[in-house]
Parts: sequence; C-alpha cells; structure tokens
Amino acid sequence: MITQPRYRLADRIIDPSQCTIIKDGSLLKVELRAMQVLVCLIKHAGEPVSRDMLLEEVWSGGEVSDNAINRIIGLLRNQLGDNAKSPSFIKTLPKVGYVLIAEITLVKEITKEEKFTEEVIAGSHIDERDAKERGSVKRKLFSVLYEHSSKFILVFISLVSLASWLAFQYFGNNPFVAPLQHSTELKRLTFLDGQEFSPVLSPDGKYLAFSQRELGEKSWRIGMMEIDSRSIVYLEDPMDNQGYPAFSPDGSKLAYLSFDLTGRCKINMVDLANGEFGLISTITACKSQMQATSIAWKLSGKSLFYIDEDHQYDYLTEKKIFSIGINGDNKQQITQPYSIGRGDYSLSLSPDGRYLAMVRNVRWYQTQVILLSLETGIWQDLFTVDIILHTVAWTRDGSSLIYRSLTGHLTKFNIESHSHSQLTNIMQPIISPISNQNGEIVAVLGDFFRTEVWRLEASQKPSLDKCSATNNICSNRYIYSNGKNDRATTDFNGTKVAFISDRTGVPEIWLKKNDGDEIKISNFETINNIKDLSFSLDGEKLLGRLNSKPFIFYVKEHKIKFIEITNTDEVYSVSWGRDANSIVATIDNLGQSSLKLIDINSGEIIKNLAGGGEYGKFSDDGLFYFTKRADGGLWMLVDGSEKLIVDNFNIRSNLSWSVINGYLYNLVNKFGSYNLERIDIKTFEKIAIKLPFEGLRGHSISVDSSGVVYVVISKAKDIDVISIEYN
Repeated sequence: MITQPRYRLADRIIDPSQCTIIKDGSLLKVELRAMQVLVCLIKHAGEPVSRDMLLEEVWSGGEVSDNAINRIIGLLRNQLGDNAKSPSFIKTLPKVGYVLIAEITLVKEITKEEKFTEEVIAGSHIDERDAKERGSVKRKLFSVLYEHSSKFILVFISLVSLASWLAFQYFGNNPFVAPLQHSTELKRLTFLDGQEFSPVLSPDGKYLAFSQRELGEKSWRIGMMEIDSRSIVYLEDPMDNQGYPAFSPDGSKLAYLSFDLTGRCKINMVDLANGEFGLISTITACKSQMQATSIAWKLSGKSLFYIDEDHQYDYLTEKKIFSIGINGDNKQQITQPYSIGRGDYSLSLSPDGRYLAMVRNVRWYQTQVILLSLETGIWQDLFTVDIILHTVAWTRDGSSLIYRSLTGHLTKFNIESHSHSQLTNIMQPIISPISNQNGEIVAVLGDFFRTEVWRLEASQKPSLDKCSATNNICSNRYIYSNGKNDRATTDFNGTKVAFISDRTGVPEIWLKKNDGDEIKISNFETINNIKDLSFSLDGEKLLGRLNSKPFIFYVKEHKIKFIEITNTDEVYSVSWGRDANSIVATIDNLGQSSLKLIDINSGEIIKNLAGGGEYGKFSDDGLFYFTKRADGGLWMLVDGSEKLIVDNFNIRSNLSWSVINGYLYNLVNKFGSYNLERIDIKTFEKIAIKLPFEGLRGHSISVDSSGVVYVVISKAKDIDVISIEYN
C-alpha cells in the first residue's frame, strides 16, 4: 500500500496525508493544491523548482495562470509564517522559480515502495481492522494527540490512524456508528485550476463529464475529459450555465441542465461521438429559476428521470421527481413529498435499473434517503441524517449506497442489513459521490469555500457607500484561517466574539477577545453541525443547537448543558428569551410552526408566544419581534396580541437579523448583492447600507450595542474530481 511520509520543516511538522502543518501543538489545515506544491518543493529541496516543473508535477501539465501559482505560493508562505522579502522557507529565484531553503528531515523513514505519488490521494488507504476489537474512541483522544504532537510524534504516527475519525455517534435520528472499512483507494482525475462539480463517468469508463468554473467566475460550463489522454473539450451552449451531466446507457448522448440569469431553464441533450460534442436538443423546459437538478437515464435509453418543481407557482415549492421521454413526451410525476422542506432534490438509479434511491429534504436541515422499487411501486425509508446530502451513489452489485456522512467521510449503507461502514479516512471532505451504470463512483474532493469573519461599523453609512472590502477604514478582516470560520456572534458590549471553526479538523466553538487571542473553548466528543449560536445578554453563556438539539454552553467553565424540551416534535430554531434562564424555540409539528418560551433548566414550556411564528427574538429591552411562516412582514407582541409593524420585511435565516439597542438589523439580498437594512424600532425609519463585499454569506450577522457588525465572507477554493476504488 502507498503511504505518505511526514516531514519536519524547521520547527514545523508537515503531514501530507492530512494536509496539515503542526507547530507548537497548534494544527493548521492546508489546501490540497497548496500541500501538493509544498511536497514538490520538499522533494526538490535545495534545488530550483521552475514553474514548468510545478505545472508538470502538481497540475500534470495543465494550463494554469501565473496568478494561480502566485496565490498558492503566497498561501504557503502565510501558513508557514514566512516572509517573501526575508524568507526562511520558500525563496523566490527571479526568472527561475522557487527553492525550499529550510532544513528538512523525515519524521518517519519510508521504503522505496512508499515513495510519494501524486496520482493517489494522501491518506486514502484504510487498513483492514478487526471490527470486534474496535472501540468507540472519543473525540478527546483526537484533541490530545494534536495538542501534544510536538512532544510525542512517534506515538502520533502509530495512533493517528486509530484516533482520527474512528467512530462517531450521531445525535437524534442518527444513532448508528460507522466503523472503518478497508481497501478504499482515492485517485485524483482532474488537475484543473478552479472548481469541478457533478462529475460522472461514461458507461465504458473512458470519459469523465463534469461542470467546471474558474475561481472568481459565477458561470458553470460542462467539460468532457478523456481519462487516458486527459484532453478536455467544453460544451458550447448558448445559455449562461450548464451542469448535472448524465451519460445515456450506450454513452452516445449526454443529458444536462442548462439555465441563465434571466430565469430560463431547460433539460437538454447533446450527441457524443469520438470524445466530441455534437448536436444539442431540448428535452423539456424546467421551472423558471431552477438552478439544480438530478438526472438518471432509464436503461432503455429512451427516457429519463429528473428533478423539477410545479410550474404553476411563481415561488419556490417542494422539488419532485419526474420521468419524460427524450423526445419530450409522456411526462409523469413520480413522487409527492411533504410540504415541509425542499422535497426530493437528488436521485440515483441502481445498476440493474430496478430501484431509484432519492434524497428528500425533511424538517429543514435534515435529509432522508428513500428507496423506490420501479417494479412494485413500494417505498422504503432507509435512513435519515442531520445534514443536507448532495447525492447518493450505488455500489456495483446494487446491495449498498454510498453517501457523505456528517463526519465528511464517505460511508457505505447496506440496504439489507441497514448497517453503515466508513469507506474513507482523510482530512479533506469528500462530497457528491455519483455512480454510473456500472457502479463506478467519482466524487468531489475539498471544500468549495473557506469563510472569514469581517468586522465593520454600520454607523459609517457615508463611508460604507464608497469603500471597498480592501479599505480598512470601512471594514476589517477579523477572523480567518485556511478552513471555515462561520456563525460569528458578539456579546452585547462587543468585548468578545464566538464563532465556529474547523481549523483543527472538526467544527468547534472558538472565542476571540479584544486582545486578539483566538482560543478553542469546546471539545465535543462527536462530530456536530453547530447552529444558531448567540450570546446571552450578560455574555456568560452561549445558546445553540448541536444538529437539532438545543444546548447552553458556559463560556468560563467550558461546559455544555443540553435542554430537553418536553412534548416537542422538532426544534429548528432557538434564540434567547427575556433573560438567561429562558429561550425561544421554533417548534415544527407536521409543517405547522409555533414559537414557544422554554425554561432552560426544566425544559418546560413557559408560554406559547406565537402560533404560526417562524423566527423570533427578544430585544435587550424585553420586547418580542417575530416573523410568520405563512405571512410576510415583521410582527411584535403587544400586551399578548400580535401586531404587524413592518409590512415589507423578509429574513433569510434565524441568524441573518438582529435586534439590539433600539435598532433592527437585517441582511437583504438585492439582485445578487447584499444590503444591510437598519430599522429604528421606534420610528420604523429604514436605512439601507450597501455592503461592498464579494462573496458575502447572507445567513449570518451579529451586532453589538455600539453598532459594530460582524459578517461572514466566503472565498472560493480549488476542488478536484476523484475516483473511488472500493471493495
């Protein structure tokens, strides 16, 4: 088996297998492409490495701009703590390239057979282990190993494969443990600079189709690559975006989604011959503004399944599965999902064509995987997870499904035994596994975005209207790393900010104080989806949800307490009550929402606040504001009665608005960019401030009492397509 050596670079430990750099017990995640460049420099340490050498060894001879290479080198220098003008690690050789000048030693000696090979993703092999001897290794072991890695590197090497991701116990509807599987190999297929998505192999395995865009671009195009030669052709479609390609059973056609910014949407088909695109024809129109689908051909090659919505409504409705002939006739609706959630948004046909596996969004951040027998019409609920799955894929024999679990790893679900087993074991997340008619699986490796927290003064409207994201007078890049830094929340006085970061490999709660120090304050024993994070008014507690379970986190003690709410169906939103002893919970009961005031100690319902209410918040002066699921506008409780106070008011999520110090702040999307609306809750005067940021995420803001606003900015990252070789 091919393994990855670790290197000691000066006082830093470089771990290509996990894409990490360890220094003084601190761990930093590194982009896969940046790690590949660093390994190339390590292999040629002390020797000049030209840009042509980088292109050949890292990008396999592909066309990459100088700016892309400069970005990677700059990123490496930043993560190594290097200085381009006075380098200690990477030195620039003008008109030549780069040279690694730091002292290098191997942490572990390797054999000739273990030599680094770019074709195989680092850490993609998982050793066979005796399932009976596997215990549930808790998250604490993972943290201890990393925090003290500089003290016992040899112990780290021998135990990391056991400690990392061994078993994770899901909350709520995910009670299963996914033990490690063996003999799984990941092989990188694309080496492009940019992002590839929705990949699929042709039936003969000779071609790979995918949608692709350059970093910074908004439009997607479909490419088709011959696997052996790596030559790529791109589809010339007159519309702005194309995606979700699907090969016909004989490989002679490719169906795909085509849409543009005006709202037009089509399911198209293009002829294929000798690795080239031919004539394009339209199978059917899809609902206006549809920008995602899922397509699977029937084995006859004369019709296909796809995802669409009801065209009779001009607003978003639940997604459904339809079938249609490739000439546009015989359109039939196959599924009728619940009215809550987004419906059936992904599907996959079994290799024998007898079953459809589909992913159904239920109860908001929860998805259900369902099996439909096309012969009998019988439905079977398989399992539910507390994340939004992109896809599911079939194994060759049709006995199992492969999906991305909450841990970010690929997991295999056996349909007969209803058992889950982990397939992959690497630091980088793997998303969107897709199988062809033969059960050959490809997926996407990496995160689409890294996220940062920015700080700005909302009271500076005149300057904000004129400034840019690079002007520190208007804003400040406040919290950042190479991973995700998200859901920032400030306390009332603005003395500290809590946020979610995966910089140590898994999502944890971090705290940043005014002195600039950033510390991890949580140490969860399971991998969690952390939502709805907010400070209590006194700044001593944090409220949030782990998956769908409300919790209180005591900031000074670093302790967590779960709130067991009595007689509830589903909690999908929480905020603080009038004081730190109560919370507001949005309860869902078969699609009907209500806002209830809950005691944090007993979990008992203190008061029903608003039937039909969806999101609600108490202001710092004790007034309650809320929105309704079925009615627009901003509402307020006045002497126990509901009063509409702002007619034209919509919010994007529970964290995209805030009420503090006499003002209501709300993030509003206007034609692709964001405004920060500030409403005086006494006079209802509204001021709209255009936010000058590219990539602003509209799901989260936090505001302190002086009007300082924290927003989340996303930056695109390189992602590639990999193939999954499994048993």
